[in-house]
Amino acid sequence: MVRFVQNRWYQFAWADEIADGAVLTRTVLDIPMVAFRTDAGKMAVLDNRCPHRFAPLSEGKREGDTIACPYHGLVFNTAGQCVRNPHGAATSTLAVASFPVLERHKAVWIWVGQQEPDENLLPDLSFIDAAPETAQLRLHTAVQANYELLADNILDLSHADYLHASSLGSGFNTRAKSTVEEHADHFSIAWRSDSDDAPPAFNLESPAKLWTEVDWYAPALMVLRAGGHPVGKPERGIDTLNLHNMTPETLTSTHYFSCNTRNFLIDDAAFNAVLREQLIHAFQVEDKPMIEKVQRQMGTPDLWSLGPKMLPIDKGAVLARRRVARLIEAAE
Repeated sequence: MVRFVQNRWYQFAWADEIADGAVLTRTVLDIPMVAFRTDAGKMAVLDNRCPHRFAPLSEGKREGDTIACPYHGLVFNTAGQCVRNPHGAATSTLAVASFPVLERHKAVWIWVGQQEPDENLLPDLSFIDAAPETAQLRLHTAVQANYELLADNILDLSHADYLHASSLGSGFNTRAKSTVEEHADHFSIAWRSDSDDAPPAFNLESPAKLWTEVDWYAPALMVLRAGGHPVGKPERGIDTLNLHNMTPETLTSTHYFSCNTRNFLIDDAAFNAVLREQLIHAFQVEDKPMIEKVQRQMGTPDLWSLGPKMLPIDKGAVLARRRVARLIEAAE
């Protein structure tokens, strides 16, 4: 039974999480994986289970461009082939899965599925490359909840008026009814107002012209643009572009990757440090505990089985869930 969308690029890590000589282990789509760089800097991602007794390769020794099983010494190359078996022939049956890797937009992406990898299926995130390090913040947050619950959180931003009332909430996202535009490979949902109270975190005088726009790509990659300016004073405005990307670990746990970029105070490292703490508070102190509590209250990753009473604010989340369901059904 297919449990996740196949034949897509999934973010495994931020590239700087895997330094030369380091080994990073993560579970993605229920598959334990190990990642490391070769001596030439090329990234390799393998199934983290030796095919002999399923020992974790991540606890073995790196030997040049190979990794050795810590249990019985079998050695594997970056393609997952066994290149040394101290106990007999290094046959093809001893291979482990190797996942196609793409390094782009300061991230490591892995292809999961039987089809040939298609780089065109990775959305354009060049805004990450364009932002200086002093004007971007990259985070990885482990969340004990289903990835679609986290996507729902971005696709219904009215929650900011309540869960983030002291920072991102002003009532704007509740008063500004969302609009949705569907496209073949994604959809967009937006909240806009020509005059409303600016959220405290925007540090704008009110009334302000405000916008929040989200582009969603299957299965749960979203680009969020948010900003505003005092009414009639565009020169005093701010604009941000942000990645919110949910990589399933299991059906009830998720790797939440985020990247914030901005068009103001772009050379201010001190402001960047302050903003980092604010974002960590919003994601890890406010969003994460609430969504984990929702997951525990549900007791299942299947939202529909509980018969939720949907509201108009859920239209983006419902559309995303329907598209994901169709992609999973098509692969079965």
